[in-house]
Amino acid sequence: MEADPQQEVGTLVAQGKDFGPLQVDAIALAELIKHYASTVYEIAMRRMRSGDWPAHPGVAGLEIASAHVQFVVGKNEAIRMDDPKASPAIEAAQKVSDLMQAQDEELLDLAREVGPRAAKAYRQLLKAIGDSDDAEVSWQSPGRPPVAVTSVGAARAFRVLDREGESESDEFTVLGHLSMADAELNKFKLKLFKGAPRPPQLKGKRVVHGHYDNPVGQLVKEQGLWDSDVEAEIYIERERAETVATPRDPKFILLSVKKSSAPPPRKGRPSIPGSVPLDEEVFGRAE
Repeated sequence: MEADPQQEVGTLVAQGKDFGPLQVDAIALAELIKHYASTVYEIAMRRMRSGDWPAHPGVAGLEIASAHVQFVVGKNEAIRMDDPKASPAIEAAQKVSDLMQAQDEELLDLAREVGPRAAKAYRQLLKAIGDSDDAEVSWQSPGRPPVAVTSVGAARAFRVLDREGESESDEFTVLGHLSMADAELNKFKLKLFKGAPRPPQLKGKRVVHGHYDNPVGQLVKEQGLWDSDVEAEIYIERERAETVATPRDPKFILLSVKKSSAPPPRKGRPSIPGSVPLDEEVFGRAE
């Protein structure tokens, strides 16, 4: 079954011992398809415009004997009113073509442009290609010439995207509820208080997971601060975003804690005259 040309995202052709005409490694092919679809989807999410809603690309035709795969716009994906022939998935597939041609610093720049999630998905795609040591994978998307990458080229590009970036560190104090995540591995969890001040390093975070050294763990135990509201001093080490394509998760270390109390709840809107609070015993607690 041929794909609708207006809905075609791209065509993938894979060659090599894992994708040859006589025998196709189903697991290797499934990994390849999954990582291509994930990369296109993550880039599409990054490039969304008003009214867009990308969906994971679907497969319209799959010839197992030759590892020939056609990707199409995912079901229920919103087509742009200003250009009915375009979709986030098609634009993302074109960006995959650009990535496959890029090397070294140009590859890093493009990876930063598509964002960490998409860059990570593409890095996993490169690993899937590189793991098949004699593969050659070609990709053609609408409006772009065919591009190809070999296992050797994929492995080299993977190393570029897998580089460690320059690190930076800092210390800060924050309020939250402290609990032990893993005693054997010296791991803690700190659930941050809503409405309490927090440093920019924790923007968007509700919970901090990290490690502590034995002396700190002993001090917390002696003072009975596990499962308590505390003021915690925390050390953070992370990669500078501008020096790496796919920043690794930051590392948090608990330096010290002391007893604290949760901040008072934010004042809500004034009650409507004549209204009364719901009785939780009757109606249950709102989640």
